[in-house]
Amino acid sequence: MPVVISQLKWFSTMIFPSVSVCFPAYNEEKTVGSVLEGAYNLLISWSLQFEMIICNDASTDHTGEIIDSFAKNKPEVRIIHHSFNKGIRDTFEELNREARNEFVFLNSTDGQWKTEILIDLLQMTNKWDVIIASRKIKPYGINRLFISGVFNLIPRLLFGVNTYDAGAVKLIKKEIINRFPLISLSPFSEAERLIKAQKAGYKISKYPVEVEYRKTGKSTAIKWSVLSKTLPDVWKVWWSVQMAKDYPGIQREG
Repeated sequence: MPVVISQLKWFSTMIFPSVSVCFPAYNEEKTVGSVLEGAYNLLISWSLQFEMIICNDASTDHTGEIIDSFAKNKPEVRIIHHSFNKGIRDTFEELNREARNEFVFLNSTDGQWKTEILIDLLQMTNKWDVIIASRKIKPYGINRLFISGVFNLIPRLLFGVNTYDAGAVKLIKKEIINRFPLISLSPFSEAERLIKAQKAGYKISKYPVEVEYRKTGKSTAIKWSVLSKTLPDVWKVWWSVQMAKDYPGIQREG
């Protein structure tokens, strides 16, 4: 949901936390340039304390070249190039580890999620530690909708935690990333960190947004084969959380 222009004066009086804006990219040559330029211009126009980190996951098209060209003469931008494709889970975690600021915002480069939503999420950080940009409508096929529903149902049934839309874009405190290293090797990792964070006392909320259909590129979304690989991770996380209580409580500053 875009920020209304009439709110600019009010927002300008707010002090936002520093943010690391991260982008994974794999074969997104048709959209990556415009997405990155739009995000950078937004961050500059709002005078935010920010860094941008972009990870090219061994793209086979011109994505890497476009990213390098974009980053020239922009000291706030850092680039990571993989020599081989590591996949979305490991790429996400590398970006999370590399982030240096108070909050981390991890977006996609396919144009489905507008970086403008970050401004709305930042204004919620005085009350919440994680804000999930939950999708009002998921523009996907029946199979993916079903699999997504299963992933969102598991945390509620097995852990008593509502992760809302765990696979969505989110704004999360860096200290949560540091405090809860992942044991999941599958897409369940997105839910794992939210489950442990909420169990430890961190506050999680959602902010409904509209997303666009992917117009180009190829989705790396979860498939049926991945769902079966996720079940061992669900068991490992369940044991870690429900039995071993492997989630240290909050130690807030001040």
